[in-house]
Amino acid sequence: MAIRQFAADLGLTNPRIRDDGTVVVHSTSLAIVQVFRLSDLATDEFGVYVLVITDDVPGAVGAQDL
Repeated sequence: MAIRQFAADLGLTNPRIRDDGTVVVHSTSLAIVQVFRLSDLATDEFGVYVLVITDDVPGAVGAQDL
């Protein structure tokens, strides 16, 4: 899947998805730029806005593997 590859290229790991379509990733650093870039790449790939968050927030709970 494209999102997995984009995330790996940006140094983000463990991409998952919530029921509402939000992509959740793990980062070992402050990766806000990489998260925004992943959102941009996924949005371009799929033609709809893709929200990406990191897994260090309560909203990431319950995300499923991609």
